[in-house]
Amino acid sequence: MPSEVAAALALGAQALLVGLSGAMSPGPFLTVTISRTMQRGALSAALMLVGHALLEAALLVGFAFGLQHVLQRPTVTLVLAAAGGLVLLWMGGGLVKGASNGSIARDLLVAEAGALSSSRLGAVTQGVVVSLSNPWWTLWWATIGVKLAADGLAIGTIGIAAFFIGHQLADLSWYGFVIAVVHKGQDLLTPRVYRVIMALLGVALLYMGARFVGQAVGVDLPWLPF
Repeated sequence: MPSEVAAALALGAQALLVGLSGAMSPGPFLTVTISRTMQRGALSAALMLVGHALLEAALLVGFAFGLQHVLQRPTVTLVLAAAGGLVLLWMGGGLVKGASNGSIARDLLVAEAGALSSSRLGAVTQGVVVSLSNPWWTLWWATIGVKLAADGLAIGTIGIAAFFIGHQLADLSWYGFVIAVVHKGQDLLTPRVYRVIMALLGVALLYMGARFVGQAVGVDLPWLPF
């Protein structure tokens, strides 16, 4: 086996393992994936991963032009934390409001009739927005991601491809599992239970949004295990 191929396979395996450690950590993407699966179905939630992957592919292209140096600036991190926090507050507020006034429960009944209403954000777009809303995602790419991408560049095109595929397989395997479990479990949900779950997910997003905004203004709220 040529040395480049062996090195690429090793890098792909490393990207898969490191990617799993990040994907399995609680955060906004997990919360929104669960809520979208329950509101829009498994396919719609899976399309969020397409947006996530497209954003990360664009990042790899950006790295070739020095984007990593921009991401590593403290000011950029603070701006992304503030902007991302506001987005999460908006999303979380929408879930809590919908659960409290019953509109989310009505959406569930409509879904059971096979006529889901469209989301304000398309699935692919929401995948991009939620990824960008998490400053920890930016930090990961500005540190670990940069290192692994650099290792891929040192190998060549096959190295970059192996890193990207390995990383995306990590996201696909974990979130695919989450989507499948949530989708199968929906048969057991009554509208009341559904509303409670969506309200809790909304509160989780509100807290994460407040935490990210707090970091931007110098107030470090404790991390809760959402």
